[in-house]
Amino acid sequence: MITSADRGPTMASTPKRVWRAAALGVGLSALTFAGALAQAPSTTAAVAPPEAAQTPAPTPVVPDVTGSVDAAGEAKDEPAPAAEAPAAEQPAPATPAPVEAIHPTDPLQTAVTALLATDGAGQSLKMPAGDRAALIAFYAARNGSPLWLADSRFTPQADAARAKIASAADDGLDPKRYALPSAPASSEPAVVARADVMLSAAALAYAREAWGGRVNPATISRSIAAGAPRFDAAAALVAISASADVAATLDGFNPPHAQFQALRKLLITKRAERTEAPKQPLILEGKLLKPGIEDQRVPVLRVRLGLEERPGDLMFDDALAEALSAFQKTKKLPVSGLANRQTIRALNAEGRGADPTGLLVANMERWRWMPRELGAKHVFVDVAAFELHIMQDGRSIHDTRVIVGKDTNQTPLFSNAIDHIVVNPYWNVPTSIAVKEMLPQLRRDPNYLANRGYEVVVSDGKKTRVVSAGSVDWSGNLRNVRIRQPPGERNALGNIKFMFPNDYAVYLHDTPQRNLFKLTSRALSHGCVRVNEPLQFADALIGDQGWSGEKLGKLVGGKERRVNLATPIPVHLTYFTAWVGGDGALQTRSDFYGQDPRLKAALNGEPLPPLPQAAPVVAMPKPEKPVRRAPTQQIQQQQAQIVEQEPVQRPRTFGSWLSNVFGDSSRRP
Repeated sequence: MITSADRGPTMASTPKRVWRAAALGVGLSALTFAGALAQAPSTTAAVAPPEAAQTPAPTPVVPDVTGSVDAAGEAKDEPAPAAEAPAAEQPAPATPAPVEAIHPTDPLQTAVTALLATDGAGQSLKMPAGDRAALIAFYAARNGSPLWLADSRFTPQADAARAKIASAADDGLDPKRYALPSAPASSEPAVVARADVMLSAAALAYAREAWGGRVNPATISRSIAAGAPRFDAAAALVAISASADVAATLDGFNPPHAQFQALRKLLITKRAERTEAPKQPLILEGKLLKPGIEDQRVPVLRVRLGLEERPGDLMFDDALAEALSAFQKTKKLPVSGLANRQTIRALNAEGRGADPTGLLVANMERWRWMPRELGAKHVFVDVAAFELHIMQDGRSIHDTRVIVGKDTNQTPLFSNAIDHIVVNPYWNVPTSIAVKEMLPQLRRDPNYLANRGYEVVVSDGKKTRVVSAGSVDWSGNLRNVRIRQPPGERNALGNIKFMFPNDYAVYLHDTPQRNLFKLTSRALSHGCVRVNEPLQFADALIGDQGWSGEKLGKLVGGKERRVNLATPIPVHLTYFTAWVGGDGALQTRSDFYGQDPRLKAALNGEPLPPLPQAAPVVAMPKPEKPVRRAPTQQIQQQQAQIVEQEPVQRPRTFGSWLSNVFGDSSRRP
């Protein structure tokens, strides 16, 4: 378990150096730069709020030089994820600070202006169009005055910026992506202008990738909806140009979280002590390997497990099974002697242990997708560690175990805020579960549902009534039929669930299967997060809002009831496969969602391994044309109170028919 000292992801624990840098520009679109940028480097400024609009990092491409005025062509703006939240209203772009006007006939001013003109060489800047427009506007506001050079030489600020960008690898970035100019070879205005603009472009490119990362998280997994707050190129240029410590300002575009800082420190250490150790061969995933099977992966398995090499021998024998069993035992995996997916991933993870730098960089990239402000009090769901922590002012005030989604039903990764709790919840059986698991049983045994505590609900559009499963023609029109589980100890959601808005309709909830929390690996759910001892969790979560665990416990039993939070509490569903403990040692977690290979390939500019195949869709009989009805208007409560849950009348559309057959498919336990 990770202690509060290990985690520290809030602002209170951020190193002072980072916040001195943040004062000079990290807030971006959420900052008012007119006053903040006039302060000394030690001044503290606000950062972008967690509700700021989200923008993904660039789509993974083969590494290319960014910010070179000699690079032909134009880089396209990064695509948005498939399910991006609507952008919040953005403040007006920051206006560059005025500089002393230069006589329009000044040769250097003229050269800079010509370089950035519509038909000038600056139009070949390989950068997002928005960044180029911001750069052109920035120099226009300066009357073409150079930022980095004086008397045809780089200033000390320019040298500091070049050194910081050149060391981008220490920040988990790729310095080859930023075209740094050499010192001007002559005092020719065109040469000096090119060097100045190139350094500004390189600084802007570094700031963008330090802020939001190099990879669009949506390309790594369909379950990732995280993303850094929107990058404001105009505000970034203002921050850089007005900085008294440009290296600190550039550094401040990196995530301020304590874990990111710890990963960066460890990355520098590991690279310094790295040796040219031979790389372990990668074992490809595929069908299950067991004794008696011949497979091309067998020789690689033998090498990885230290067995005698037998070139050309593809037979999985008993000796290999024994070696696998020994490996599984040391890794605390289920001992089977079979080369299953979990074992192969553990072997590959051990192989990468000789050089953890790729894993460290991948997890640093994940931190770039996190909100800069996690919340003074927030819930941190550590999916890869099967843990949940309530953090307050930089320390953990509650830790517990959780059960998360299976690799075929991954828990989505995003941030929002818990705004209400439901006690004694109904569970509307998801369509996928009803069709795949219940309907075949029901056709064989009409009492299957009743014996397991489920209800069959039929609606005629005006009234909803519970009927026996035997009274329903399961081969007929089922659009007005759904299956639900009433409140009680047998309910799949347990006695309480914790709700927060999201497009995935997942939530935190109790479970009647509490014995499963004893397991080491707990990727068992259909996507939701099951919480151990939920009333204790609730007590730590909203006890200071007048709702203790004891008070909520008195509501257990009876009708479904809702408690609205007076103050919503941020919740972050995260997936980190590398973590730095309080002792500075690297902790690695199993990549049971298989995201690391895709993320590392994207960061290296390599083709991405294929995404896992989606579960097949089960077809149902085509229903009669449904009658459209308007949904019942839901009244939203603004203060903390208990309200009884009324059945929601959903519109009868063909698109919602499948969900209406067996309940709301979005309600996943």
